Amino acid sequence: MAISREKKEQFVESYVEQLTKSQAIVLTDYRGTTVQQIQRLRGQMREHNTSVQVVKNSLMVIALQQAGLPAPEDYLVGPTAVVYLPEDIATSAKALFDSIKDLENIKVRGAILDGQILDAEGARKLRDLPSKTDVLAQLLGAIQGPASELVRTLEAPASELYRTLQAPMRELALTIQSYADKGAQASA
Repeated sequence: MAISREKKEQFVESYVEQLTKSQAIVLTDYRGTTVQQIQRLRGQMREHNTSVQVVKNSLMVIALQQAGLPAPEDYLVGPTAVVYLPEDIATSAKALFDSIKDLENIKVRGAILDGQILDAEGARKLRDLPSKTDVLAQLLGAIQGPASELVRTLEAPASELYRTLQAPMRELALTIQSYADKGAQASA
C-alpha cells in the first residue's frame, strides 16, 4: 500500500523534529526482531528520555538533509530503527547497548554525532563518553580547587596578623593580672 504525499511529509516533519532535539542518533538494523521486542526496547529507552523510531529510509535521508545533517545512505538500507539520544549521550548510549545486548537481531550500523558520521564501532564508543553528571562534577572540581586555594591565600595574612597582635595582648593581660594580684596581696 502506497503512502500518500501528505503522510510522507508528516513523517519527514516528525523525523526532523526528533533530529533537532537530539544530540546524536544511532542507526540500527532491526531485521528479525519482533514487534514486542521493539516495544520493550522503546520502553527501556523511554526511561532514559530516549526514543526509538522505525523509519522509512528515503524519508529519513530527506529529514537529515533538512536538519542540516549528513545522510549516511550506506547505513539507511533495509529495516531501520533510529535511536534519538538527548543531551546526556553517554547515559542513553549505555542504556541502548545494555538493552540490545539481549536482542541479538538488532545490529548497530552507525551513528551521527555533531554532524559526523560514525561507523558501528564509533557508535559503540558513545557509551564511553563521560555522562553529563560526570562532566559537571569535573567542572565543579576544576572551579572549586583554585577558589579554595585563593581563599586560603587571602586568609593567611589576616590569620598571621591576628596571631602577631594576639601575642603582645596576651602578655599585656598577664602583666596587668600580675600587678592586680600584687596589689591585692599588698592590701591584704
